[in-house]
Amino acid sequence: MKIRIWCAAQPREGELSADQVATQVVPLLQQCQENAEIVVCPLDAPVAIAPQPQVLDYSLTHWAPLTPDLWQRCSSLSALVARWGIRTGTGGLYQLPLAQTAKGTLFGEIIGYVEGTWQLPIHADDRQRQTLYALGRRLLDHLQAPVGCYFLQFDWQGEVVFGQLWPFPTVAALASIGEQTPDWLTAHYRCLRGMPLRDVRIPACATVRRLK
Repeated sequence: MKIRIWCAAQPREGELSADQVATQVVPLLQQCQENAEIVVCPLDAPVAIAPQPQVLDYSLTHWAPLTPDLWQRCSSLSALVARWGIRTGTGGLYQLPLAQTAKGTLFGEIIGYVEGTWQLPIHADDRQRQTLYALGRRLLDHLQAPVGCYFLQFDWQGEVVFGQLWPFPTVAALASIGEQTPDWLTAHYRCLRGMPLRDVRIPACATVRRLK
């Protein structure tokens, strides 16, 4: 089996760099598929490549050949979200991972940008969680989202402020490596392969920051 990892040669904010892919993502996928040939494919423009048998296309960029239409639809969600009566903004200090599997949607713990780095978990109360989960489900339903991991970027100012829905794991996913089982980059692989993903687990933490 061959795995092609599509990443951005010049990543925009939120995307993993080719170096991060080579040093942190490739080892994870090697653990998932020991005998796989893994190729890192940096892109600086969209390319059209047809799916091939025995080749898994693992996309981590808006340039990826199999996701341009999905990226365009994700990029135009702000106007729709505003019509739903939800505040919108640009970017955001928090990201909620969502795994879209063949059996439904699995929600992860919130990842927050704290003191210059992405960290998890960020605690949210029941009202905050239900607000975010409802928004996440509504967005994925609207997109008729294919399987994979999505990252909902937002701020919280007494209420959710929608920033962006990324149709692949962002740089924030690196915070899950060694902290969560499976990490979000491995979870993305499992979704793309159609493998079961029943839950994600994080050990109990003595100190957890709160969503605010």
